[in-house]
Amino acid sequence: MIGIGKWQGEINVQILRFKGDVFIDIADNGGKYAVDIKLPEQLQKVKLHFDAIEEVGDNGLKGKGKLLTPAGRELGFETNVTFDGDEIAGFLKIAIATIKIKNGRRIG
Repeated sequence: MIGIGKWQGEINVQILRFKGDVFIDIADNGGKYAVDIKLPEQLQKVKLHFDAIEEVGDNGLKGKGKLLTPAGRELGFETNVTFDGDEIAGFLKIAIATIKIKNGRRIG
């Protein structure tokens, strides 16, 4: 499995005018990916639920799912991340924005 571990990266959400750190925990759950994402404090009430995650080549993952807002709105999302040793880069794309993960690194 690709990317198993704990990761940290920076995001900048221009439409909401803030930036912060995102923490990603990727685990093996019986041969399926289990992903837990902790967003910056301003987005703590936003929840991401993955419907599918699949491997892309030898060093990438892509996923699809639903983003649930505090107001109860549901938005579809796509994400794509690549791993290079102890570094991670990628993005999360929703209808209103593409949020890039920058300066990502393994923390565990």
